[in-house]
Amino acid sequence: MLRPALPKDGPEIAKVYLATWYSHHDDLTRADRSNGFKNQTDLQCQEVLQQQAERFTNFLTTGQRCFIVVEADQDSAGCCLCAFISYGQSYTREGFGEVMQLFVHPEFQRKGLGSSLLRAAWRHMQSKEWSSLGCHVWCTKGNPANKVYEQVGWFPTGNQKSLYPTLSKEPVEVEEYMALDLSKRKDNLFWIWRLLMVRLSHCGSCCGQ
Repeated sequence: MLRPALPKDGPEIAKVYLATWYSHHDDLTRADRSNGFKNQTDLQCQEVLQQQAERFTNFLTTGQRCFIVVEADQDSAGCCLCAFISYGQSYTREGFGEVMQLFVHPEFQRKGLGSSLLRAAWRHMQSKEWSSLGCHVWCTKGNPANKVYEQVGWFPTGNQKSLYPTLSKEPVEVEEYMALDLSKRKDNLFWIWRLLMVRLSHCGSCCGQ
């Protein structure tokens, strides 16, 4: 079940976040562990879990970001979370929302949870003034999981940069995906043109192979 996150969800969100980093570190950094990435022991230690739990609880308490979570089925340990998305006003693009994180626990992947979360977040952002033009995300370049954005209709802009993820000591190359509010066609003419150019470029690359 999808629902808005509550401050009490901070520790469970941290567990999903760390479990995904633990199992998919190579996809998330596109590098081996020699680049200074926290090793698997680091990711499983109680201190790191506590730090991340406090971090996510702070986000939720202060309202710095919006969160939607997916509840797992009830089991002997009670209700837990299996996926989450965080988003808010873009740090770099005026009039755009931004997806900050989209993580699905390894045991619950390939069930459509990522695309469901992305659609739900985009619907919510379309009602916000700060995302009146659209939404974007920066994700690890070459990560196979990036296909979820194209599956729900987002497109690569061709923009790339480096940034430092919370759990990596070295910069990671990221690429941008974007969704546009097509009801604002006049305001989005540049990005519509950019989309056409990127897609034509992809077609040209495929034909040349």
